[in-house]
Amino acid sequence: MKLLVVGGSGYLGRAVAVAADRAGAQTLSLSRSGYHPAGPGAAGTGLVGDATRPGFGLSGAALEEVREEVTHVVLAFGSVRWDCPPSEALAVHDTGMRTVLASLRQLRALTRVVHVSSLLVLGRAEGLVGNRELFVGQRFRNWYEYGKYCAERRARDAGDLPVNIVRLGPVLGTPPAGLALDTSHGLLAALPYLLTGGPVHLDRRGHYPCYVSEVGSAAQVIMNALNAPSTGQTWSWYDPDLPTLAQVYTDLCAAWGRIPRLVDVPALRPVLRLASRRVGVIPELLDYSRPWFELAPDILSDLPGDRPVSGGDYVTTTGRHLRDRGRVMAGAMR
Repeated sequence: MKLLVVGGSGYLGRAVAVAADRAGAQTLSLSRSGYHPAGPGAAGTGLVGDATRPGFGLSGAALEEVREEVTHVVLAFGSVRWDCPPSEALAVHDTGMRTVLASLRQLRALTRVVHVSSLLVLGRAEGLVGNRELFVGQRFRNWYEYGKYCAERRARDAGDLPVNIVRLGPVLGTPPAGLALDTSHGLLAALPYLLTGGPVHLDRRGHYPCYVSEVGSAAQVIMNALNAPSTGQTWSWYDPDLPTLAQVYTDLCAAWGRIPRLVDVPALRPVLRLASRRVGVIPELLDYSRPWFELAPDILSDLPGDRPVSGGDYVTTTGRHLRDRGRVMAGAMR
């Protein structure tokens, strides 16, 4: 296996490169920075490129190597910000995916592609949803969700390419060596405010699943998908223990010895939306204060290979990682 990880400098992309290295694959990690870590946990060879440009933005010997030798590709590129504007969401996830698929058609040794999608493509879906469904009449909370939906739709429509799809929920866990987690987006964006002790309204006080998964187990599912037959299959992965949003926030805050004030007071929702920017919370995060969607109970049974085991108490260790590296704004600690 000669693997190209598109988006290889990111949180998940780096974890995939580490898992591939352990499996004996030769890995190229493509990103705009071409970042290649050194020391323990280093994996893959950094490659400077741009997924949204033809030929992955490569030229010369690098382009020739990718076109002639790469056998497997993981698509883990794109914005991870729930508050990304429509221009970014569509340029990267829709137009960008179309360009990537065109670039993949130039790879002469290609046998497998795994597109990393998101469970959030389901938006505000109603009723039970499984792996086969994509459009179920859902409404989207933000442009990120719609952009990821567009990307998955393009991947599904690329019937001439050996593409399988893995959907993930929010990914947590200690990042690979040399990488720090970003608390400006996703579930982690609520931490600065939660640590101040201010109340946060969540329907049912957050006692509903948020489909998180540990980064190492997510990378292993992607590796299993790379080794599975290329049948255009879609698989979903999240922690089968189904921790609730309340559990996740409680375990994250435990690293600081804090207990988040999670309340069910709908009147707080508009107040928090108005004040969100002042307290360091993206307004889009508040749209996840209601139960998300309901997945079919047997959805994980379709997974290829052995079901991975999440690494320890990964939510708590995520909080410790952030605490030890001072990744949460200082105002939250007063």
